[in-house]
Amino acid sequence: MREHRHLLGAFAAMIFVGASWGANVPVSKVMLAHFDLIPMSAIRTSVAAAGLAVLLMLVEGSRALRIELGLRRFAMLGLLMASFFFVYTLGLQFSNPISAAAVQVAGPLVAAATVRVATGLRFDPGFPVALALTLVGGGILASSSLVAGGPVSFGGGEIILLASNTLWTMYSLKAQAWFAVGVSQLHRAFVASLSALGWAVLCSAALIALGWSRSPFDEGDPWVWTQLLTVALLASGLGGYFWNIGASRLGVAIASLWVNLVPFFAVLWAMGYGFMPNAYQIVGGLVALGGVVYMQWRKLQASRS
Repeated sequence: MREHRHLLGAFAAMIFVGASWGANVPVSKVMLAHFDLIPMSAIRTSVAAAGLAVLLMLVEGSRALRIELGLRRFAMLGLLMASFFFVYTLGLQFSNPISAAAVQVAGPLVAAATVRVATGLRFDPGFPVALALTLVGGGILASSSLVAGGPVSFGGGEIILLASNTLWTMYSLKAQAWFAVGVSQLHRAFVASLSALGWAVLCSAALIALGWSRSPFDEGDPWVWTQLLTVALLASGLGGYFWNIGASRLGVAIASLWVNLVPFFAVLWAMGYGFMPNAYQIVGGLVALGGVVYMQWRKLQASRS
């Protein structure tokens, strides 16, 4: 029964990840018209680190803010997280939305291959079926835009988006391996975000000083700032925390299958920007959801036996 609740908790956590990261896609596309990439990432990681610090104090007390991870691992963990944010956002900036959606479907393949190479772990039973369902669902999502008509271009950012999965997978593996047993996932997410904040602020300050980037504070629209800060807290902060929960309970390769729910939730969030989903997008999202639910069911069955 305890294992059953353990996995159901992972299920809920990954639903939140899909919803928050889905919101990140349309909002980030809009925000890139108002902010330069690196300074925007610095603002986002600042909000994420601050939000996680407050939550950590409320849940575990102020002593939980102490960082007991070695300096080298602290710096490397943040570098992996910050690099992912930079590379992923860069991919979004130079991607056609249609081709970007299509290439992200292969994200779990990249994640699973990275885990296999880095750890040598075999794939869990049921992984091929779950992967096939999520690939089909993602393909349906991508084809919805193709059927709707319009030119399809390859911006080059699609390859960058796909490569970013390797960075996030490596971060996820290290976030589970480099901390002592018993350290909460909330503390791990806070430490990683704090380190990533240092890298992001350092890079942002250097670029602004050299005149290669605009200061993010040149933007004065309150509504733009509201969107940026909200998605920063939900996606970069809490999304990273709940991802750690899912990755620790399901394994990084299995948790990566949930990434294919992001386009589905992205469509739902995009409705707020005047976009209405069609039947292809609804069916594609349900098929992708079926893949992750199947994988979760297999793990529940295994826990009962």
